[in-house]
Amino acid sequence: MSKKIKQYTIGIDIGGTNMKAVLFNGEKVVADYSLATPKDNLEKFMIMMNALIEPLQEKAKEDKVKIKGIGLGMAGVLDSSRRQVLNSPNLTIVNKENIADKLAEKIGMPVLMDNDVNCFIKAEARLGAGKKFKNIYGFTVGTGIGGGWWINNDVYGGATGGGGEPGEMIIDFSNEIGLEEAYHKLTQGNPSSIAEEAYRGDVLAEKTFQELGNILGLALANIVNLIDPEAIIIGGGVVESSDLFLSKVKKVMRQHIESSETRKKIKFLKSKLGEYAGAIGAAMLME
Repeated sequence: MSKKIKQYTIGIDIGGTNMKAVLFNGEKVVADYSLATPKDNLEKFMIMMNALIEPLQEKAKEDKVKIKGIGLGMAGVLDSSRRQVLNSPNLTIVNKENIADKLAEKIGMPVLMDNDVNCFIKAEARLGAGKKFKNIYGFTVGTGIGGGWWINNDVYGGATGGGGEPGEMIIDFSNEIGLEEAYHKLTQGNPSSIAEEAYRGDVLAEKTFQELGNILGLALANIVNLIDPEAIIIGGGVVESSDLFLSKVKKVMRQHIESSETRKKIKFLKSKLGEYAGAIGAAMLME
């Protein structure tokens, strides 16, 4: 007879376009909910976060199970205490705000926060595509580009908590343009629309995704050469259109990896947990 789960946790993944939440029992998702991310002001953002949580609180009440707390995955660089967002380029209303404390005060339960891709790779390493590996790099392509490194059974944070982030990596040296800026320029801030055009056979849109594959491949080659992971797990909303660019990513990456042995062995995997991977990893912050 399996032991009765006595507590749930809520995990929230705040992206630049959508915010997703799960009610998690430590092993699987009990319920999920999503809303568009409000960008106009912080007050509306906090109200909508509450609206995201309420259906999951109701489900826990129905199940007669207590919620232990909330884990929050935020896109952007956080301070070392994981209470404040220092810089979220695609959701500027949260910058310099103590989001974790504000939410804890609003809902009356503990809140822990981490970078959204750190949450993504934690979930994939523990429950998803990375279960067999100890050294994994998580890479997400969505509203923006994010990364997180899982090593020695934990996420690598670096000296100040901002380690693993690829967005500022210079990808165009002649113009000093970073990876995320290059991505936004290429996709004009609307990758899903360009993907639709590419699927309809638009040659320019197809070329855009080939160029995207080229810059992502170069970035990942740099990362592999630097940290030598066993596997790369890719996630984020744009992965739904991965057949437009993923083969190019792999080809370019392997061309620029220093060791031929590494080139043969490294695994390139898609997220197994899908669109709620980041929210599941956020829920795991309360373990």
